[in-house]
Amino acid sequence: MDFFKEELRKIKDLNLFREIKKISNSNGKYIYINGKKYIDFSSNNYLGLKDDERVKDAAIEAIKKYGVGSGASRLVTGTNELYNRLENEISNFKNTEATLLFNSGYDANLGSISTIMDKNDVIFSDKLNHASIIDGIFLSKSKLIRYKHNDINDLEDKLIKNRKNYKKALVITDSIFSMDGDKANLQDIAKLKEKYDFLFMIDEAHGTGIFGKNGIGLAEEQNVLGKVDITMGTLGKSFGTQGAYITGKKDIIEYLVNRCRSFIFTTAIAPSAIGAALKSLEIIKKEAKRREKILRNSDYLRKELLKLGLDTQNSSSQIIPIIIGEEKKALEISQKLFEENLFVSAIRKPTVPSGTARLRISINYNIDKDDIDKLISILKNIL
Repeated sequence: MDFFKEELRKIKDLNLFREIKKISNSNGKYIYINGKKYIDFSSNNYLGLKDDERVKDAAIEAIKKYGVGSGASRLVTGTNELYNRLENEISNFKNTEATLLFNSGYDANLGSISTIMDKNDVIFSDKLNHASIIDGIFLSKSKLIRYKHNDINDLEDKLIKNRKNYKKALVITDSIFSMDGDKANLQDIAKLKEKYDFLFMIDEAHGTGIFGKNGIGLAEEQNVLGKVDITMGTLGKSFGTQGAYITGKKDIIEYLVNRCRSFIFTTAIAPSAIGAALKSLEIIKKEAKRREKILRNSDYLRKELLKLGLDTQNSSSQIIPIIIGEEKKALEISQKLFEENLFVSAIRKPTVPSGTARLRISINYNIDKDDIDKLISILKNIL
């Protein structure tokens, strides 16, 4: 149809066209595209566990014992002992009462938010929260009130004006913001919870395994573990496998089991992903050196980028943006880095607001200081 051709033309004219890359392999810090090897500065495989032999062996053992698929939804025959074990292990790790596995972070946010909240309720959401959170809010039909990014005063003003008009209220925020790499003020939100009686939900997709003394996440680092009602976390980032979870109060988890459509009406994750996640969690608990190296290298890169006069926003994590502004220019710089065998993604609208196109650098355990020095040197020449 001409409609689609015309819309695609408009997307290309705005430098917003996207294509699926044909990646032949990825292993450790390298990604292979069209027969060439690139250092991967874009992966969310933060702790390098996707390629860890211990994790791969655990996945293989799960396949041998339970097969390649789950065979059904969790409430039919799609649950075996591995699923229950992982949910219990995550609850113990996160210091929560109960946990429920989902097929992806998107499914977890979409399903949980739209199940817990309804048209009689209000949700206060950080302006830069992930798309899955926003979509979950829309599906819930709750009143959406967005507060300025990381602005506690604006959040409190909006709570004062609106909280009393609704049955239930939810305040939700990413812990580590996926495109800016900065941290939420969880302690300040927890203080507001005592005054305004709301459910407190955080998305720890990019915080789990990286922050806190035990790698529990930003909630541990900011000492609010007992004050968060609902936490979403993923298995596809620091865990290096696939899936996600909601963890929190037992009553909330049981409610999701009975009402959450994205949990009830989908085939369960493959057992191999669950077996892998169990081994990854074991490694996360024992090998603090992984997150320590990541944060050390992230601090080093950030300082070097600032010396070049580049805008890294308020990044204080393993996610480091370089704000370029124009979509076309961001694409051009990304391509020049690609030609130097460095894979750094250009992020554009609608992932980030118009006029804030950027390079998104993601530091993982496999990246060494020499790799960072190479990136800095080439960026210096390009810019």
